[in-house]
Amino acid sequence: MIDPPKVALVTGSKSRIGLVIAQLLAAHGWSIIVHTSTDEGEARRISMQINDRPMPIWRSDLTQLDEALASFSNDILPAYPSVALVLNASIFQNESVNRIESAMLQRMMAIHFEASVLLMQAAATSRDSAGQAVVILDQNVENLHGDFVAYCLSKTAMYAAIPRIALLWSPYRVNAVAPGPTLPLDVPGHAAAFHKAVRRTPLRRPVAPADVAKAVLFLLEADAVTGQTIFVDSGQRLKQWREPFAVGVRGDGQA
Repeated sequence: MIDPPKVALVTGSKSRIGLVIAQLLAAHGWSIIVHTSTDEGEARRISMQINDRPMPIWRSDLTQLDEALASFSNDILPAYPSVALVLNASIFQNESVNRIESAMLQRMMAIHFEASVLLMQAAATSRDSAGQAVVILDQNVENLHGDFVAYCLSKTAMYAAIPRIALLWSPYRVNAVAPGPTLPLDVPGHAAAFHKAVRRTPLRRPVAPADVAKAVLFLLEADAVTGQTIFVDSGQRLKQWREPFAVGVRGDGQA
């Protein structure tokens, strides 16, 4: 009996951690569906570079939930019913001090929570599915502070849902990885703040994107693990911190 091919859809896989995850999984025998919300040409270039066979590109704006779910259910699931979801797409932006903007909260909840839950539900409840999901969270789900509140609320909602979803849709497996300080944002002044945060972690070292990718690979291939979150954060969650360069910081990893 020939084992079915291992296929993973990695959201936000055009850059940063998502790209490293896609590259590592491909190097270990996974065929990758590259996701983009914008530049399909660059996504195709990456797909051709990392895959050893032709694979589709999934272009979808995850803030448009109905359209994203319809595209996934109609274009991806019928062809790849056992696709593994690596839900990495993310936006990272701080709000004004002591104020949560409604539009920002809705956008972050859409990408970090609602899209992830609905995509997993579609995969888990499809007739032929034997798939699984790994969600990329953030160590801030266990680190209480007053910065990036909308971002942290949306990530924490997903963190709280992981074991419940794993139980609800079993034997579909659902796990998560929560990184710590991995890559500085391409924002003036952020690199210094990033390295200051790194020095305050118990391990005093940044988290290599490859370390996050290795945790994802482990969870995808650990058949007896579900409902778990692995923190790959140099121990950052163990020490309360406040990033000195917080207000105005923004990054977009939906790609």
